[in-house]
Amino acid sequence: MVFMVRSYLMAVRLLAAMVLALGVGAVALSPAAQAAAQPQVSDQAASAPGAAACYEGRIPNSSRWDGVISVHVHGSACTTRWAQLVWDDNNNCCVPLWVKVERQVNGSYGWLPTHTKTKKVLFGAFGTHNTGTVPWVQYSNQRFRACWGTGSSEPSTWVCGPFVN
Repeated sequence: MVFMVRSYLMAVRLLAAMVLALGVGAVALSPAAQAAAQPQVSDQAASAPGAAACYEGRIPNSSRWDGVISVHVHGSACTTRWAQLVWDDNNNCCVPLWVKVERQVNGSYGWLPTHTKTKKVLFGAFGTHNTGTVPWVQYSNQRFRACWGTGSSEPSTWVCGPFVN
């Protein structure tokens, strides 16, 4: 029993030392150095081993294109995610579009949605439209996707892009 308590305390001390070391490393960099250290990420780099999940802008490999409509997951570094709808033109009259961002977390019951934000885009409002933001939590087993649908009320079925972190 004493051995188990000692092992537990040793593990806690080791974990605390690692957290402190990571925190000190982040504080030691100036804001200019931190900004310069952020890599520009392309779709190709995102598939490479060890690619970071903290993105500023469009998240690589998150897009879905359907003719004149596309949806993308966007991020604000390591704090939030949102969906962006780009609507270039429409051949059908008078049907509003919807855009949605969905955050799912993997728990004991599998992947479950925890946060969603939707936005209704009225017919003729072509261009770029963003949903509200959902949280991105570092070290969380989470995933996000952007979706679009049509209808005068919120759609019951959505056309979605791939899940990304």
